[in-house]
Amino acid sequence: MDIGTRIQNLRKASHMTAKELSQIIEVSPSFISAIENNSSKLSLPTLAKICDALGVTLSEFFNTEASVVDTKLSSAISTLPEEKKWQLLNFLEGLFPHKT
Repeated sequence: MDIGTRIQNLRKASHMTAKELSQIIEVSPSFISAIENNSSKLSLPTLAKICDALGVTLSEFFNTEASVVDTKLSSAISTLPEEKKWQLLNFLEGLFPHKT
């Protein structure tokens, strides 16, 4: 797994600049750049801060079978109250009517 690319893709999917991410997790923008270019080692606590800033769990981050969009959707949906999840499910099912 290319951790730097995964971080960069999630960051971009979150509509966040490297500078914004660096400010949130209180590191330098050059450190974010080094991480995304895989030219710097990354500690687990720092990765956890990055994941938190990007709105994904560590588990979602390491799920390489899920695309970045799938990861962001899963994370967003997991934070919804149960009633909103049902509303979203009904909406999505309406987009793709069942064939009879």
